[in-house]
Amino acid sequence: MKRVLNIAHRGFTRQFPDNTLEAFEAAIGIPVDGIECDIHETADNGFIVFHDNAILGRDISQMTLSEVQDIKLEGKYLIPTLEQTLELCQGKTLLNIEVKRVSSLDRFLSSVRAYLQPEEVVLTSFNQDIVIELARLVPEIQRGILTAFEIKEPVELARSVSSDMVVARFPHVNTELLEQTRNAGLLVFIWGCVDMNQVRTALAMDVDGVITDFPDEVHEELARLTGD
Repeated sequence: MKRVLNIAHRGFTRQFPDNTLEAFEAAIGIPVDGIECDIHETADNGFIVFHDNAILGRDISQMTLSEVQDIKLEGKYLIPTLEQTLELCQGKTLLNIEVKRVSSLDRFLSSVRAYLQPEEVVLTSFNQDIVIELARLVPEIQRGILTAFEIKEPVELARSVSSDMVVARFPHVNTELLEQTRNAGLLVFIWGCVDMNQVRTALAMDVDGVITDFPDEVHEELARLTGD
């Protein structure tokens, strides 16, 4: 079988809180092919790795970077900056960055370029306008449009936002979608698998990457299938 990328969703979250440096380090140790993380911009134009729009009830866009860095998750885990995450992953693993609420895309991309080569990063977003702008600013970096619902015209969707790939939720990936995207030269990553049975179904359909909360199990399955 072809090489399928095993991407850890927010790091290895079975051991550590998601989107923390500890979770990323644990994922690298499995090892994985890539790590998925989420980026937000603070009120003073800093960039942090966190999933939700708010931390402890406070909107991230209204917080300063210093205020975020004073917070400890579960009493001991710091919320990493974009730069800390880039430095950790540099030369070790692919970084799949989901762009959440970021208004200063130029500044964000400047940081990414300072640490990673184009082939070391994938940029994704649910926000179609962001994907379009990324295509204009960094055409050399692979981009993906994230979707959570059924996609009737995946090629049309990807082309409308100048995306190189479709990042689709598992229940909505099927052989028809894959055939359409393959013929158009597009990649397909999946997310949202709840167990290894769903991952095995996706692998049988020949997807390009799987983004899961159990990258250790995916690693073992891929090793079994490839004989590594």
